[in-house]
Amino acid sequence: MSNRRHAVALGLCGAVFAATTLLSSGTASASVGSYPYDGQDPSASGCNNDAITASSATVGAGATILLRYSPSCRTVWAHISGAAPKTQDNAGGSALIYRETDGAGIRCYSGTGTSCYTPMLYDAGMSSHATGTNDPGWQIYSGTTGSY
Repeated sequence: MSNRRHAVALGLCGAVFAATTLLSSGTASASVGSYPYDGQDPSASGCNNDAITASSATVGAGATILLRYSPSCRTVWAHISGAAPKTQDNAGGSALIYRETDGAGIRCYSGTGTSCYTPMLYDAGMSSHATGTNDPGWQIYSGTTGSY
C-alpha cells in the first residue's frame, strides 16, 4: 500500500512539474481572442474607416486577395474579391488571415457570393499575411500576400 501511495505522489509531482515547465517555457501560442480586436468585424468596429491595403496578390481565375490594415486599431484582416461562388461542383473562394507571430488564423468563405472578409487580428508589433483560394470548378487556385 505504501508503494502505491508513493507512486501516486511521484506521478502527481511529475504532472505538476510538467505543467509548470510548459507554462513557464513560453512555447504555448496565443490564440484568436488573446489580443484587443481579435475576432471582431472591421466594419462594425469602425476599424475599416482608415484601412489601407498593405499587400495584395492574384489568386487565379479572376480572384484577388488583399491584406487590409487599420492604423488606428492596429489590426489586419483578409479580403478576397472576384472569387467563384460556391456551387455543388466547386468550393468557391476563401480568405485566411494568419498572424505569423503566434499562429492565430481566421478564415472566411465567399459562399454564394464572390467575396468575403475575415474578422480582424491584432497586429501591433507583429507580422501577418493573407492567403486566398479560389475554386471555380476546374482547378483550385491560391495566392498569398506579403507579410505586414
